[in-house]
Amino acid sequence: MRDNEQQKKQVIMNLNPKIFPFSASDTYLAIAPHEENDWHRVHPGGLFLRTVRTQSEVPFVALLTPILKDGRSIEFVEYSMTPECFSAKTANGIIRFAFANDTTVVVQADSAELGLRLDFVSKGLMSQFLFPIPRPGQKEADGSLILANANKNRARFLLNSKAGRFIPADPLWDGRCSDNMCVEIYPDASSKPISFSIKEYLGEWDGVAEDFDFDIACQTQAESFKKFLDAMPEVAAEFEQTRKQAAYLLWSCTVKKSGLLKRDVILMSKNWMDRVWSWDHCFNAMALADGLPEKAWDQLLAPFDLQGEDGSLPDFISEGRTLRGYVKPPIHGWTLGKLIEKIKPTKEQLQEAYERISRWTMWWVNYRDRNGNGLCEYDHGNDSGWDNSTAFLDLPPTETPDIAAFLSIQAEELAAVAEQLGKDSAEVQAWKDLAKQQISAMLTELFDEEGRPYARQAYTGKKTSPDTLLLRVPAILGDRLPEKVRASLLADLTSDKFLTEWGYATESPASSYYVCDGYWRGPIWAPSTMIIYEALCNCGEEKLAKHIATRFCEMCAKSGFAENFNAQTGEGLRDRAYTWTASVFLVLASKLR
Repeated sequence: MRDNEQQKKQVIMNLNPKIFPFSASDTYLAIAPHEENDWHRVHPGGLFLRTVRTQSEVPFVALLTPILKDGRSIEFVEYSMTPECFSAKTANGIIRFAFANDTTVVVQADSAELGLRLDFVSKGLMSQFLFPIPRPGQKEADGSLILANANKNRARFLLNSKAGRFIPADPLWDGRCSDNMCVEIYPDASSKPISFSIKEYLGEWDGVAEDFDFDIACQTQAESFKKFLDAMPEVAAEFEQTRKQAAYLLWSCTVKKSGLLKRDVILMSKNWMDRVWSWDHCFNAMALADGLPEKAWDQLLAPFDLQGEDGSLPDFISEGRTLRGYVKPPIHGWTLGKLIEKIKPTKEQLQEAYERISRWTMWWVNYRDRNGNGLCEYDHGNDSGWDNSTAFLDLPPTETPDIAAFLSIQAEELAAVAEQLGKDSAEVQAWKDLAKQQISAMLTELFDEEGRPYARQAYTGKKTSPDTLLLRVPAILGDRLPEKVRASLLADLTSDKFLTEWGYATESPASSYYVCDGYWRGPIWAPSTMIIYEALCNCGEEKLAKHIATRFCEMCAKSGFAENFNAQTGEGLRDRAYTWTASVFLVLASKLR
């Protein structure tokens, strides 16, 4: 926690609205500008109200366009934002947005010259329409309430004016839907600047038009963010601004439990990666462990709420969708150990984690060792989390040593928890035996005589030795490895084989398969960086580990919290606001203090 003097300081931040969506904790809504050539290509460029509910057919709710009193459209010329307020500047004034609560956006202009057009764009979908409705207790609509049935978003939106009047466009009604879901709000006769709210309903409007206050909304969110920020790990002064940005990303990407989500979770992003993959959440859990232990515990267990009867985890979870075609690597035991060190969970929490992670562990043993050789395999690169790694150039299923390494750590953690819970000694010993068996099988089957790792096709036995960092992950076992194996792995990790100016490339830059924006065939990623950092520490290379942590944190300070980074330039790639990157930054930066 920060000391009292620091707590009194104003939170001053530099947030780029073209990178960070404007949102708030708990809400599924966001405000963000998008270029015309955006990869979704649903609309022309502009400022949008968006949703991250995956039950929605499209992420866009409405295009937001500034207008003058005479109806002419103008442009937003500049965007700026703080955690509590998004400002969109025009030549004629500023329109500001804030979140009153998790379902309500409040909007306010600073000039009576400005109005706003909301284009919901129906695309001819059934049950898309909007119309004015009377205020509660009135018989006739006065232009201050508009109800939009946005079927494409599987939601309704109530537009409630405090100052200004709504004018819907000609709905172009075809008997099923409106093909022109557009409404404009103008200053009314009082000449006060427009002020209105947009409230999301997943069902029928409840007939209540809530009052709102823009300044109070801003104050409420500023306080919420400050409380969250104060719970984040402390870092060195040089990384303090980056720490604030990381905290904003985690705070603003949190959503309330809803639909398939049984707990509040941190989404990977409120850009495009708007769900929780079943290993991404582990890194977010670690970042929250110091200051928000209950939230950290929820992040760890969230995917387990949708655990299959066979013990498997879904590939990802979200409010409206889940996917079971793939899984993700078994790093949950490793994460559990990290959380236990800091959280000191209750017996009930430990019991829940033990039962769920036990079933997950045995799913690998029972269902992913089809050739019965004691080694588990991936059915696809996506199962590993390293989707297109060169370890999977040959047709799977593929045996790679990282699975055995993680399962061994997981079994060790389960043994320790079993002892703490007072389980039968035979049960404890079974986990210890599994841990040893996994390492033994890995060393026998997936390392050559020189201690070098390889991948192997599970049925044909074909061996490959690609230049992927994935095969060096077993270094996380540290002194559990024989000296020859440990030395071989360290030789690759301490040389320039993978190490660049900014950190560890996931494919050696010297490899013919290396691509600077090749996903797991070159770029630097947060999870691989943290895993290798841990591996270096476990192998006695603390100085190099600190160096790697410094490089990564400096890259985040330079390029933000991108999904991944160009290994040679440090440039952020793909989704530019990714929470596991922010979490790994917080964990590593805290270790550099």
